[in-house]
Amino acid sequence: MENLLILPHNSELDVTTYEKLGVKIFTPETITPNDYAKITIMLGWQLPLSEKILAAPHSDLKWIQTVSAGIDYLPLTELKGKKILVTNMSGVHATPISETVLLYALYFARDFPTVLANDNKHQWAQHSEFANIKTLNQLTWTIFETGHIGAELARLLKAFHAKTIGVNRTGHTVPSFDKTYAQSDWQQAVAHTDVIVNIMPLTNETTHFFNDQFFQSLNNTYLFVNVGRGKSVQTSALIQALKDHKLQHAALDVFEEEPLPSTSPLWKLSNVLITPHYSAEMADLGNAWQAIFLPNLKAFVKTGNVIENQVNLSNGY
Repeated sequence: MENLLILPHNSELDVTTYEKLGVKIFTPETITPNDYAKITIMLGWQLPLSEKILAAPHSDLKWIQTVSAGIDYLPLTELKGKKILVTNMSGVHATPISETVLLYALYFARDFPTVLANDNKHQWAQHSEFANIKTLNQLTWTIFETGHIGAELARLLKAFHAKTIGVNRTGHTVPSFDKTYAQSDWQQAVAHTDVIVNIMPLTNETTHFFNDQFFQSLNNTYLFVNVGRGKSVQTSALIQALKDHKLQHAALDVFEEEPLPSTSPLWKLSNVLITPHYSAEMADLGNAWQAIFLPNLKAFVKTGNVIENQVNLSNGY
């Protein structure tokens, strides 16, 4: 029998189906220290309980299914050494994140800061205030990461007749991108772009990828969006780029430190839109998790293997 510890509270998870597979269910409320070593599967990762499960003497833990796409917060070296399978939720968040990025771009392109400011003052705006308003088809987009999220964003952008450039590890072609570049050729990818979107996973290679060298290479780029990982952007370099007019605007959902401290200079910049790491949120999220976890669970109970979204622990994604 497999022993499954379910960490997220979500009523959409079909626990009855799990039990019909012969799986015994544990939750943070029902598990005891005597059960730690018995857990073979974890759905989610929650400190400090997950660390206690992993560190339990003679632990039977075999598989961790995260409820996120990124897995940089896991102890990857330890998991690899213990030969524990890890699967993620890559693909689940493609639609909400892509739509949020479009919202960010339209917020600035349609000059919603001016609209909202006048609305708060009960003041009818003059058309002359919108002299710099844009449409998305006027913008060239460079998207760093061409997997599920990047590909969905590019697909949606094609409905707006926007030009799309993709950046991935090798420069391989991906549908809905007009051109792709290898990550090492990033300077070519951003040379004539208007919008830069970061969706890259966090690895040793992508930590502070968007640093002073990156931002200082820009020339009044219209918008920088970060819905990837907070630590891939060097915050001080981003702030300086905004002050130096290397960037006109930034829309940020993730940060090096979360929650973003109230003392951060980013809060005071009128050309920065800040959201609280919410771009992946949507209703019925549990059902979306289920579409990946349940087939994996069925396969694991039957064969000891998973069939979808297994993470390469050496690469970190």
